[in-house]
Amino acid sequence: MQSTNQWSCGITKIMDTFSGKWRLNILWIIHKNEGIGFNQLRKNTNGITNIMLVRSLDALLSDGYISKKITGEKAPFHSEYYLTDKAKSLLPLLLRLNDWENNSN
Repeated sequence: MQSTNQWSCGITKIMDTFSGKWRLNILWIIHKNEGIGFNQLRKNTNGITNIMLVRSLDALLSDGYISKKITGEKAPFHSEYYLTDKAKSLLPLLLRLNDWENNSN
């Protein structure tokens, strides 16, 4: 689902961001491990490839859901990922959706 200028409601934009297999998982892992590094994030995201992790992180960064802190004075640099306030405000809604699904049976 891709939002356009003709159909750009908020739900469509959220679906665009989180329609992939990994993005919600990545968001949740970062929530549980603030300041997590790339390699640890890859280990905690069972089955993801490096390229898919990079693409997912880039999308979450560009949409403003996570921030990236780079440390080190020379290569190899260390990246750490954090949730932004935008993502933190989304978490209660995701938890409510989770509860709704678990209790709808």
